[in-house]
Amino acid sequence: MKYRLLVVLLVLFGTQAFGANSPFVKNGNSRLIGKWTWTRPTNNCTEVYEYREDGTLFVTSGAEKSDNTYHLAYEPSFKGFYKIRSTIVKDYGGKDCADSETDDSGASDTNFIKFHPSGNQYMLCHEESFDKCFGPLRRMAE
Repeated sequence: MKYRLLVVLLVLFGTQAFGANSPFVKNGNSRLIGKWTWTRPTNNCTEVYEYREDGTLFVTSGAEKSDNTYHLAYEPSFKGFYKIRSTIVKDYGGKDCADSETDDSGASDTNFIKFHPSGNQYMLCHEESFDKCFGPLRRMAE
């Protein structure tokens, strides 16, 4: 009996987690998967974020390149932000857009994404507000 209840709950919550309003699925396509770009206005330095379906993320920030993992929440918070956790698996070095050459391999971070209604832009924020954000990051044509 407990096993059946567990299966029913997993089916119910599983279908909701990957429903049409999920950040992973929109009209059969991923909402976040793909390449996004942003140029830092203070030094005209460009960053590219390539989110992949397998939970990996490749980032180019100026001369720096890094391999990362990420996990995006299935649903937004009541404020409309999606929590995203990322970890730098390997920092290949070079000066990034923040003018840092620090090896950040192993560093983890939690941020919040707010998608534009078009789905082609998002803001990346350190908190669930627009007080400490950068962007908008724009989806690149594939």
